[in-house]
Amino acid sequence: MAVNIFDKYGIKEVANVYFEALEDDPKSNVYKGDIVLFLDTLKVSTIETTAETTDATGGWGNPKLISWDYGKEITITLEDALISLESLRFMLGGAIHKPKSAKGNDKADTVIVHHTEEIIAGENGKLPLPTDHITGNTLTPKATANHPIRFINYGGGTGSTVAGVRTQVIYDTEAATYNKETDAVEMQNNGVLTFKNKAMGVADAGAPAAEGDHIRIFWEEVLTGDDHANDAVEVTISPDTFPGTYRVVGDTFMRSQKTGKDEAFQFVIGKAKVQSEVTITLEAEGDPSTFEMTLNVLRDDNERGEKEMMKLIRYGGAAADDKTGGADKGSLAVAGQ
Repeated sequence: MAVNIFDKYGIKEVANVYFEALEDDPKSNVYKGDIVLFLDTLKVSTIETTAETTDATGGWGNPKLISWDYGKEITITLEDALISLESLRFMLGGAIHKPKSAKGNDKADTVIVHHTEEIIAGENGKLPLPTDHITGNTLTPKATANHPIRFINYGGGTGSTVAGVRTQVIYDTEAATYNKETDAVEMQNNGVLTFKNKAMGVADAGAPAAEGDHIRIFWEEVLTGDDHANDAVEVTISPDTFPGTYRVVGDTFMRSQKTGKDEAFQFVIGKAKVQSEVTITLEAEGDPSTFEMTLNVLRDDNERGEKEMMKLIRYGGAAADDKTGGADKGSLAVAGQ
């Protein structure tokens, strides 16, 4: 079927893009053909094609006589308004894991969350339990071996530490308790915090604060599958892991000048390498952060034995004599609808 060279279209809308695995990766529970990422909140999807040029020159004035193109490159830039943990892992070439319990001979897999909150000492230096500044939930810090609770008094800049339950325990049981079953020190509400050196058997200087003092508390929460199976997720970025290569499909539409209707349009990339350069901007002012992903297109051998980098496909166009009116809200207009 011939293509009418006078048919013209306008393209305005961003594409929805998905990524398909090209090979099996049992370690990540991903297999060839799996859809590993779907992006439908993009702000911009840009296709940029470049090439190198060299020329033969000669004669009077050394004009260009013949020109050769080579080194064609296609770069796809996707700017997403929103981020998911999977797209973050995808862009950074990391691994996702959730905490799990030790079962049988398996080793427990934990996620360590680093907390810091400000509290104000009450009467006689009593320290209330901190409140999470994001969720508003009351927190109960715990000190375990290698995961201490640290206190810094804003007034004098002095600090105190419950360094580890194997070397220090709480002296005043009204302030906190030592749980022998969990091997942890737990703060109790309205307790006076003092320390006792287990080896020496003597108390430290006493409460780290006076009434009204502002205290900054730091601690590490060790999460396992028993207590936070559905909450905590960790993305680990390693120095030797990088984003992979995938088949990429982008769906959008273009508007016919002749009919005023939107017709389905897509680009298909047989092999696209996700680039490792990622910038995440956290700022107090301006527009919300966006997340940019760059793809380099590789040569692929298609089903017809052709060497290809990308296919642009128009389909589902409305018939020329369809008089039902233009689709002016970005909806796909298909003949007969």
